Amino acid sequence: MKVNKGDFGEYGPRVSGKDSVIFTFSVEPSAKTVGIILFDKKSKKQLFEVDLSREYSVGRVYSAEISGINPDEICYFLKEDKRIYVDSYATSVVGRDNWGDVDNRKKSKFAVYSGISHIEKPWKDDEVDIAPSDMVLYKLHMRGFTAGFGMSDTKTGNYKGLLSKLNYLIKLGITSVEIMPVYDFEELFIENKVIISKRGEMVPTPEYTGKTNYWGFGMANYFAPKASYFGGESNAVAGLRSMISTMHSKGLEVIMEMSFALEVSDDYIIDCLNYYVKYFHVDGFHIVGCTAPIQRIASEPYLAETKIFYEYIPEEILCKEHGKKHLFIYNDSFMNVTRQIQNHMNGSMVQFANHMRRQNQTYGFVNYMANVNGFSLWDSYSYGEKHNLDNGEENRDGTNTNYSFNYGVEGKTTNKTINANRYREMRNAFTALFLSQSVPLFVAADETAATHLGNNNPYCQDNKMGYTVFAKNKNKNTLSNFVSQLIEFRKNHKCIRGETPFLMNDYKHLGLPDMSFHGSEPWMMTIGEEQKALGVLYNGAYAKEKEEVFVCYNFHYDSVDMALPLLSPGKRWRLCFNTAEYDDKSDFKPKPINNQQSLSVPGNSISVLVGLKVEKK
Repeated sequence: MKVNKGDFGEYGPRVSGKDSVIFTFSVEPSAKTVGIILFDKKSKKQLFEVDLSREYSVGRVYSAEISGINPDEICYFLKEDKRIYVDSYATSVVGRDNWGDVDNRKKSKFAVYSGISHIEKPWKDDEVDIAPSDMVLYKLHMRGFTAGFGMSDTKTGNYKGLLSKLNYLIKLGITSVEIMPVYDFEELFIENKVIISKRGEMVPTPEYTGKTNYWGFGMANYFAPKASYFGGESNAVAGLRSMISTMHSKGLEVIMEMSFALEVSDDYIIDCLNYYVKYFHVDGFHIVGCTAPIQRIASEPYLAETKIFYEYIPEEILCKEHGKKHLFIYNDSFMNVTRQIQNHMNGSMVQFANHMRRQNQTYGFVNYMANVNGFSLWDSYSYGEKHNLDNGEENRDGTNTNYSFNYGVEGKTTNKTINANRYREMRNAFTALFLSQSVPLFVAADETAATHLGNNNPYCQDNKMGYTVFAKNKNKNTLSNFVSQLIEFRKNHKCIRGETPFLMNDYKHLGLPDMSFHGSEPWMMTIGEEQKALGVLYNGAYAKEKEEVFVCYNFHYDSVDMALPLLSPGKRWRLCFNTAEYDDKSDFKPKPINNQQSLSVPGNSISVLVGLKVEKK
């Protein structure tokens, strides 16, 4: 074995030859002795301990090239004085090959080691570039999504199961997939307990609490793809690349959810995002769980064409944006505003209308009606309060701000009227979502009315309560077909999803404004707070389309007569669907209506019409 000074190129291990690896890492200011401890990957037997003198450092950064070792057969720890630890920049993690492998993990006292992957190897991949206005985001959990389909053991909880369902996603109309953490997190909640030895010494000993970190949030090995998801540690990098390249080949974007712990540094976050773009061609990141250095991320050259989703982005950063739109505000705002008015909780039609047309020239927004950190969409209309006792926190965890309603019974019921109301509200939610101007997102299996049994924070539920179960029956299939048709309708009518803000006037002199509001009388100038019904007209000509789209929202309990704006000569209004009247025999084909001046919209429902050129008989 030979040790030379490294190149200080990138943090972490980099294979530099057939039998050599460059290790680069930083240390604490107080560190007096620094080293690398090498182990045999299979036996975990210590092979070498390499002490590094100051000649291997620049400032607090050490870099050493160790030759005469096989990168595929070793793992390692870093050492500072008496502290021995896993490299936070390790490209793989040794010791967590199988999900929840408690028995084997106990034998090694739950220890894991830093691993070395061949990220330098070239690989084939197709570039995917989807305009924000074309995006339909689908959020899933690798394990929960595959378990929810009832797949075989070889596909459950890993990327092969996800790949087997890509055609399902494509048929549904999905363009972009947000995947919850797929970096190597510790899925077992482990506590260090003090044990008294036979000699009477106090020995800290790790113990499994019996609870699972199902979601994968918290401190993690962020640079290492999760071994149990991608065929084990030795295949993790190749597995993640295979998943991404396959999804790209089918035209799907890959968005990684990154839940950085609060103690992670800004530099580390930037390095990590750049790493996944450079070595894995990830298309975007949803950053959660930390105060991210969003200004640095927004201006980072390596991320200039990478989509960044974050809860809050200051106006001073957004104002500086130019070029390709890549910053997106991603929070509960649309969901809360829409649920409030939908569930008759003092919702504001003014706020609703503004959220339906949220857009900016240089940055975007993400809209959703449910997300993982809250009720599933079905549970939003089935539970009036959270039911999180199974999490073991006395129901204190999870948000208390749900704006949900159970429609007469808390949870599951066989009452046909209540279930019909719930499915109608599901259709209302999906319709508002896909007719909003911003990027629509929904969570896996919401299209089939999945439930978490009222648990609005199933972060530790590695079971059917936490999984996204794709159960099938007539009503669920009808809902899934409805969602698929909605996505197709959005795709076919670009006038409702423009990339720039609506000006609400006819600035191109095309006969109608680009967008306009209407009520019981046409051409409303303002929206009153007392209103619970609104018509929205989209002029197709502004998107070079031949059809106008008119959407009638009625959040009153009773039916409302909505005025139909006058169309140009030769055109007539046709009704595509109404959410209260949709059933398993319905479709979105435009259907003639006799009255071209007004339309009766049932209570708590949405009607969608198109203005078509009608050939004279």
